[in-house]
Amino acid sequence: MNVFKEMACSVGKPSAYPNFLKNNKGKIFGYGMLLMLFYFLLSAVFPLIVFQIRTGGFGTIVRETLPDFEVTDYGFWIEEPFYYEGGGYYIELDSNQYFDEEAAYRFSMGYQGMLLVDSEKMIVKSNGEMQTLYFYMLESGTYFSRQSIMAVIPMIYLFIILFLIFYFIWISILFFFGVLIVSLIGLILNMILKTDLTFGQIFILGIYGRTLPLFFKGFVLRFLSWSVFPINIPYFWVINFGVTLVYMFLAMRRIREQKAQSIPYAYQQPYQQGMYQQGGYGQDTYQQNPYQQNPYQPNSYNQDCQGQNGYSGQTGGRENGQNDFGEH
Repeated sequence: MNVFKEMACSVGKPSAYPNFLKNNKGKIFGYGMLLMLFYFLLSAVFPLIVFQIRTGGFGTIVRETLPDFEVTDYGFWIEEPFYYEGGGYYIELDSNQYFDEEAAYRFSMGYQGMLLVDSEKMIVKSNGEMQTLYFYMLESGTYFSRQSIMAVIPMIYLFIILFLIFYFIWISILFFFGVLIVSLIGLILNMILKTDLTFGQIFILGIYGRTLPLFFKGFVLRFLSWSVFPINIPYFWVINFGVTLVYMFLAMRRIREQKAQSIPYAYQQPYQQGMYQQGGYGQDTYQQNPYQQNPYQPNSYNQDCQGQNGYSGQTGGRENGQNDFGEH
């Protein structure tokens, strides 16, 4: 069974899970990494592509949206005021206005994050904390402008690529750690259902049981939330691991049924071997019984009662060597 068919069966056919236990370790590991690749594409790469298509990229945003400005140790200057509000954030850049810190603190209560910049200072709210930076505190000779941002945009993309690589490695580690946690719970199901599976086999069932939750999380909670509209499902982590446990339960129940069906066959095997192998009733079971040996072969019972065999009276049973018809 190829890996893509296994993905389909892991979602829609829990009865196929016992067959997954026959896969070698390399294929199982590759299946897990392929799952994470799909989740990585849905949760990070595709949303970034949609962002690039919609906005034209960071360079276009800076060039077309951000006015020309300069930041030095002498202060801040901007060609025209810049204003943005959305997603719980507020940004206002205006070199012709003065922002009072106390008023800014009260104003920030309605936002998750805030950035206010006037000619002499920058007020930032992040993670619930307010901080103020005065430009005279900058190192002498400091210069920063829109052209400076445009110059570092290639470095920003390089940073994004490095971040994506780190993100893929990180979510892969978290994936196998999550399977480990689910497998520990699976040990309880294993004892309840009495399937006698090893921890390694339960771990394999956990990997395949994570298929549907990961696709749902990657497509709905990541791709759609970041690309279309925000979607929030309370306590999704409970649903996430709960679905995996349901798949593991159905797989273990199927394994138990297969083991129960194989028991009668195991008991029939010795009987069938004795019945039909090499023409014998009882080569394995009955041949060693001295009373069931071939009547044409010498045995102790025939020697005592009929001579060497049952039909030639050489030593007994017929006098003077007569046969059954009385002839000499």
